[in-house]
Amino acid sequence: MVMIYSNHLVNTKIEHVNKLKEETEEYKSRNAYAQSRLIKIRMESELGKEMVQDSLVSLESHPMKLLIKADSTDDKATR
Repeated sequence: MVMIYSNHLVNTKIEHVNKLKEETEEYKSRNAYAQSRLIKIRMESELGKEMVQDSLVSLESHPMKLLIKADSTDDKATR
């Protein structure tokens, strides 16, 4: 009787371990899928497509920097 009960416990534990292995494989595949999507989203061409869908356009040239010089007459007016 003890042997039968012991075998039953072992079988129950084996089933539990197999179930956990299946869940682990499922989570691994979900992780791999999420990582592949992340890589695809990060690709510049995909970003360009997303920008077009959002009505955004990439710049053809870099923006210009404006430098404003203080006039010497402005310095006298503030004194």
